[in-house]
Amino acid sequence: MKNILVPVDFSKVSEAAARFAIKLAKENNASVKFLNSAEISSVYHYSADYHFPVDSNAKLMIKEVMESIEHQMDRMVKEFDVEDVKVTGKVSPLGLLDSIKDEINESDIDLCVVGTTGSTGLEEFFIGSNTERIVRHVSCPVISIPQSISTDQIKKILVPLDLREIRSSFLKEVRILRKMFDCKLEFVWVKTPHNIENEDAVADELKGIFERFEIDNYSFFIVRSVFPSDGIFMEVENSKADMVAMATHARRGIAHWLSGSLTEDTVNHVHIPVWSFRINRPEKVIQLKAISKAGGTPEYRKIKPMTIL
Repeated sequence: MKNILVPVDFSKVSEAAARFAIKLAKENNASVKFLNSAEISSVYHYSADYHFPVDSNAKLMIKEVMESIEHQMDRMVKEFDVEDVKVTGKVSPLGLLDSIKDEINESDIDLCVVGTTGSTGLEEFFIGSNTERIVRHVSCPVISIPQSISTDQIKKILVPLDLREIRSSFLKEVRILRKMFDCKLEFVWVKTPHNIENEDAVADELKGIFERFEIDNYSFFIVRSVFPSDGIFMEVENSKADMVAMATHARRGIAHWLSGSLTEDTVNHVHIPVWSFRINRPEKVIQLKAISKAGGTPEYRKIKPMTIL
């Protein structure tokens, strides 16, 4: 890991994320870039589309806003300037997601650290949180920081598994994550009532997979719950984990609103940092034999048409 991006709005929440990123960068010989999304360009775009001239007062206001943001960015870079860590800042006129995605591509970003306050109720259903949107759209791993926390406090990371959605890229990133914090991993499978897989067979097969990906210093637990989200939240409390690591499939549009995404829900409601990694849909799933045996072989029969007299 060489480059860390921290979207900031100069709030206490984003400053907590900045402190976390700086310490993580120092421990991993990485650089940190603060990014603020001013989204000033929307004023010009609106005027151009409808042929409304931007008067001198509006231009002056935009200039003053940009200068103020640049001043705050300079102050923040100086405040977090520490030895052995290169810290830079950038103010983008683009929207939040566009500015982050552009910066990830241009600066070869390896990790995005975001401060979050979460969201609840109708606000979450219709809008979601900025962090949730970042998790859903960016290509690199994201760590959401809900409160002030130091990297030294990350001793155990809870890793919920969906046995039907395990991918190589996720396991490789989890291995890197464990080494990054020099901590213990706790893999957990939330077994719901419709899961009929043999637990011992699943555990044995996962052990072989973890060994193949050179994942060490871990434990594996099975939690029974009606809903996966409830099981995860319960295990977060019971295990006293310091971070949750999850894959997200970045559902979009109507599929996202109807079924949601467990990772994004976790980001909004768990009080500890959440590390998330977006899975690319074309990537092949690691098939567990224990699942195929439990499911059996599909059987197809030709059904005779029913005659109603």
